[in-house]
Amino acid sequence: MKLNKGSGAKYGVPYMGSKSRIIEKIARFFPNADNFYDLFGGGFSVTHYMITNRKKSFKEFHFNEIRKETVDLIRDAISGKYNYDVFKPEWIDRKTFHELKASSAYVRFLWSFGNNGEDYLFGEDLEAPKKSMHMAVVFDQFDDFMKQAFKIDKWPNHLTITGKRLYLRRLVGQRIQLQRLQQLQQLQQLERLEQLQRLEQLQQLQQLERLEQLQRLQQLQQLQQLELTSLSYEQVKIKPNSVIYCDIPYKGTEDYSITFSHDKFFDWASTQENPVFISEYNIGDTRFHLLKEFAHWSAFSATVNNEVKECLYGNAAAFKIINDFKQKKAELING
Repeated sequence: MKLNKGSGAKYGVPYMGSKSRIIEKIARFFPNADNFYDLFGGGFSVTHYMITNRKKSFKEFHFNEIRKETVDLIRDAISGKYNYDVFKPEWIDRKTFHELKASSAYVRFLWSFGNNGEDYLFGEDLEAPKKSMHMAVVFDQFDDFMKQAFKIDKWPNHLTITGKRLYLRRLVGQRIQLQRLQQLQQLQQLERLEQLQRLEQLQQLQQLERLEQLQRLQQLQQLQQLELTSLSYEQVKIKPNSVIYCDIPYKGTEDYSITFSHDKFFDWASTQENPVFISEYNIGDTRFHLLKEFAHWSAFSATVNNEVKECLYGNAAAFKIINDFKQKKAELING
């Protein structure tokens, strides 16, 4: 099976388990309808993709995520709250992260390692230099680290925060190239390698890259067809002529601090007259049909890319639509 490494496009907010890498392939199975429901919306990547690429396929888009603070984060991003013109992101240190991660979706997702919502974004050895870089980029405050490491105490004129971040990244990249050259020319290879690895870790300001991803949602500000809710899936009122997508908690992997019954969900999904498409690793319930298996690379590790296989299942209504489409396609091909 050919692996999908993703097109590089990022949809929604930074979120562990985001479907950004495979949503393009999943969405091919969704037929046109009046309404699209993303009932376990998580970080908004699926709904964002559908609005961006399938806007004419549906009259209305319904995003639902049971965690209200996540929905509030998305709503705030769409409203423009995180635009750099009005929002200058303060540095979040390790202590503040652990104090706020339970109550603030912004802190939990933008300042956690791998967007896992639990662990602080930076290791203890990187926290101080990353803070120095953050303060220089966002607030034009240059401390001794910035002056000594990069030989700068001010930015070129007229750079935005994004421009400063990219300028600093180029400086780090130049230092990396110089370090690699010196490593080849000198015998102190172990020491040079350690310095090189540290520079490579400094090359990204992940928190600002994630914030810029959040800022892109402001493009949806004038969209009238989008509804956001924070309900349990069975509380969402589904209209006729709809497509329902459910990225449910995967069995054996979820740690959502929210009780979820797979059996109850499968009973609900099997009775829906609208087509229901479900992402899972495996569904043994015979009321659901395997539509496609997707293989892609996990991005949760900074050093290791692991192959992950996820499956798309459908209820009886979804399976019928897919089969009818295949049959009509075969008839057209065969004349």
